[in-house]
Formats: sequence, C-alpha cells, structure tokens
Amino acid sequence: MMVKFHGESTISHTSAIILMLATAVLWSLGGLMIKMVDCHPLAIAGIRSAIASVFLLILIRRPHFTWSFPQIAGAISLAATFITFVMATKFTTAANAILLQYTAPIYVSLLGLWLLKEKVRSLDIITMVLVLGGMVLFLIDGLVVGGLFGDI
Repeated sequence: MMVKFHGESTISHTSAIILMLATAVLWSLGGLMIKMVDCHPLAIAGIRSAIASVFLLILIRRPHFTWSFPQIAGAISLAATFITFVMATKFTTAANAILLQYTAPIYVSLLGLWLLKEKVRSLDIITMVLVLGGMVLFLIDGLVVGGLFGDI
C-alpha cells in the first residue's frame, strides 16, 4: 500500500509506520535534549526549527507560499508554540511543561468559542473535564514551584 502526500510523493505503508515511530522517539527525547543542551532557549528553538524545516523541505519539496493572513498567522503561532515549549522546558521542570501542554484542549475549545464563534459541543466539555481531572491527578503529587518563569 502506498500513501500519497500532497499528490506529489508516495511512501509505502511500512515506511509511514517507521517514520511515525521515529517521530514518537524524537518527540519523546525532545524534553530531555532541551534540558541537556546548555544554550539559550531561543537558540535551541531556532536549531530545532531549522532541523524541522530541512525535513519538511525534503518531504514537501516545493512549498507554496501565498503570504496570506492564515499562512502568516499560522507561522507566527507555530513559532510561538516552539519558543514557549522550549522556554517552559528549560526554565521549569519537564513535568510542569508537560502539564502545561496537556491543557491545550481547554485553550483550543475556549479560543474556538471566542475567536471562531464555534459552539461548544458535549464532546468538548467531556474533553475539558477529562483534561482537568488528569491535571488534578497530576497535581496530587505536587506541582514544583521554582521555575515560575517557565510556568508562566
């Protein structure tokens, strides 16, 4: 079975699984590597982004830039996400950074309601309750205070 990507390139099902496994391993190592590297968080975010851009250029080959508002807003949002993730991981505990990441469904639901005027569905509410429940379970062991800048 072949998988098409943007109609230009195809990869086998086995290759797709291998790439997903590699992604999971690299993603899992991200926090550890950020903690190990003795550089400023902006430098780390820049290097991570440069490496990611090389892989994306290899995969996409010819990106199509329209410089439209959605593309620019998406690029700025992604850059902010990368930078804040690296800063949170660098300046606070990895556990706190992960806890902050896992609150994303709450932000997405609330921002969708506010910015996009989306209706909050029962599945959204269930997801937010489960996320909050997971955070409570996480906090039972105690939130480490000491990396306040990273937490913010």
